[in-house]
Amino acid sequence: LYLGNPCPWCHRVKAAIALLDLEDDIPVTMLIDNAEKASKGGWILPNPSREDIKYAIADELTTGDLAGVYNYCYREILEEGERYKGRCTAPLLVDVQSGTIVTNESNEIMVLLNDYARRKRALEQQQSSNDDDDAAADVVDLRPIGMDDEVDRVAKYWFDLLWNGSYRCGFSTSQIAYDEAAADVLKGLDEMNTHLASSSYLVGDSITEVDLKNFAWVTRHDYAYTVIFKSPGGRIAQYPNIASYVKRLVEKYPKLLDTVDMPDACGSYYRQLFMLNFGRIVPYIPSVREWVAGL
Repeated sequence: LYLGNPCPWCHRVKAAIALLDLEDDIPVTMLIDNAEKASKGGWILPNPSREDIKYAIADELTTGDLAGVYNYCYREILEEGERYKGRCTAPLLVDVQSGTIVTNESNEIMVLLNDYARRKRALEQQQSSNDDDDAAADVVDLRPIGMDDEVDRVAKYWFDLLWNGSYRCGFSTSQIAYDEAAADVLKGLDEMNTHLASSSYLVGDSITEVDLKNFAWVTRHDYAYTVIFKSPGGRIAQYPNIASYVKRLVEKYPKLLDTVDMPDACGSYYRQLFMLNFGRIVPYIPSVREWVAGL
């Protein structure tokens, strides 16, 4: 699984791995954000890990850049000497045995991870004779059985208003487009703040993938989206119910704090989006722990 810290779509996947306790089950390569060295797509690979060498993973999957990974995975359908012409995006889930892509869609990856974790728990329960009610109560299921449609509906709602709304603000090419996107962001912030006045989560009565997707957005809102994207609404601290919700999440699920390097994630927008920040000046950005403490 290839992930990049600056990318919110990768962040949601990394958060899912952490909360589902799959760190030892799913090998992860953390990509390096370097558009100058990458031939395409902006991501380069770190040096191969001991696990890569131990399991004899193909060099093309462990060296170079993400474009090289895509080229290798599409080797059967590309003509000799031809290179993959599509977008080279992360997150990217690859079957290293066959050297083929499973999916590069974050929603699909989160569903696969949750299904795998559910099957893993069921197998462990079959093999164990202990009935631990407390342990069962702490189990995280990001798509509770029977709630798939509701989870997808709520996720799309916040995507349209906030998660994608901030990007629409940043990449608007007309005042009308910006005004429409900004109105959606303001509406989303107010509605989320109202919703969280009486609810602990964005959908249902337990944490779901919707909350993880929102965590990836909210940790970038104050120091990236409001500044470089001109996304309106001010700081999250101005929305007391959203702020309290974030603090509750990280208190109950402290692993979330280790799923993002906020200075690197937010700083990437200033370093890489040259057309929005000609001087590539990166402002002060706190760590995620400092940010949460100030909410």
